Amino acid sequence: MRALRSIRGRVAALATIAVAVVLAAVGAVVVTTFAERERDRLDERLAEPSPRALGRALAEGRVPFARRDTQRARRRGPGGDGPGPRGARRRAGPLDRFGDGPPGPPPPGPGGRALRPEGEFVRLVQGGRAIAAVDAPAGLPPPRRDGFRTVEAGGARYRTLTRTTPDGTVLEVGSELVGVRERVDGLRGRVLVVSAAGVALVAALAWWLAGLALRPLGGLRTAVARVSTTRDLSNRLPAESRLEEVDALSESVNAMLGRLESSSSETEQALEATRRFAADAGHELRTPMTALRANLGALLRNPRLGSDEREAVLCEAEAEAERTVRLLEALQTLARGDAGAALPREEVELADLVDAALERARRRHPETTFALQAADTGTVEGWPDGLQVLVENLIENAARHGRSGGHVEVALEAVEGDLHLAVDDAGPGVPESERERVFERFARGDGGGEGSGLGLALVRQQARLHGGEAWVEDSERGGARFLARLARGGEAREPATVPG
Repeated sequence: MRALRSIRGRVAALATIAVAVVLAAVGAVVVTTFAERERDRLDERLAEPSPRALGRALAEGRVPFARRDTQRARRRGPGGDGPGPRGARRRAGPLDRFGDGPPGPPPPGPGGRALRPEGEFVRLVQGGRAIAAVDAPAGLPPPRRDGFRTVEAGGARYRTLTRTTPDGTVLEVGSELVGVRERVDGLRGRVLVVSAAGVALVAALAWWLAGLALRPLGGLRTAVARVSTTRDLSNRLPAESRLEEVDALSESVNAMLGRLESSSSETEQALEATRRFAADAGHELRTPMTALRANLGALLRNPRLGSDEREAVLCEAEAEAERTVRLLEALQTLARGDAGAALPREEVELADLVDAALERARRRHPETTFALQAADTGTVEGWPDGLQVLVENLIENAARHGRSGGHVEVALEAVEGDLHLAVDDAGPGVPESERERVFERFARGDGGGEGSGLGLALVRQQARLHGGEAWVEDSERGGARFLARLARGGEAREPATVPG
């Protein structure tokens, strides 16, 4: 039964069963046809002249009856003994019509054979009683109508032919069916032997052919097992079996391996970035936390500090605490941005976000002049908190890295269905070799030691999460021009190529 659990076993079993059913049907037809032909041949032999001539000879008394039939015939004579007068034989004259030859001694059969072939019997019946018989079996039922019939007598089966003369005398010739049955049984046995041999041969052939057809699947299984053992996702399965189904399966598995390899590579890169990010975050948090602890320790160790000194220490501690909070908020925003698809999205008026960010920047940097050029740009679909971080960080970066008392210009416009936010400052600008590095996490410019190093990383992350990109170029004011492009639909996609 274990073989039936395999495709090879099931294919071989189905093929064997199908052939067995066909052979059984063909064998049944052959045996049935042969049996009918044998019965027809027996019927033809019963209808030959020899038995009928024997019947005529019986009627004329030229063939001795069986003892009991002879005694009955003698009692039917005029004196009760002997074959009866000459006229009695002449009354049987109508039986001559069943013969093929003239009156007289019965002629020999074809080829000089005897009138009555071996195994046959003849019987004359008149008035429901047998008046003469040769080798008729005991218990033979009386004939009912003319024609062929199959009867049983003494535990045997017989095939008989009955003919009735005009004077009512019935001639019945017959033969036992044992010969026919033996020949049919012999043929049936040969058919069974041949069929059994054929089924066995087909089973072996089907098993071999199924194994041959499924051999490519075995190679496929070996290749998959090798990939599973080595965990090398760069391996590919061969698709050269010249079997459409197997090659299609190989291609599907190869496509899956390709996706797994890509996913594994991305996962490894993400893990590496996470480890690096965690190390950098720990390093960045250590500085303000160390300063905060030092300031608090100084207060505890020197309870008699003057009010001015105490205020200075507390102010420094507050500044470090604020820096720590900003860093943690930035890290939280980055983490939520990495989750991307889970962020809530809605229609956002980007111009309103820019106005609010400029108001806050003016309060933080009163020495800097801020200007806004914005048309009616409409809305963008996105995460409100992320868009706010993007706008505020671009403006804060320009105010912090521009010249003291300088000018920051913010422009918001629609370009080819997208929204472009540009922030220009009058600072030293960004060297071309540094323009990609400034968007990396924890990267700082030469004059930006106070920042967390996450501001521009957040800008690029949020721009990409909203179907756009962020980049930096030279400003007409001599400083840097930071730009962010946002898709109105806000759908995240592959990072766009930075305009050159």
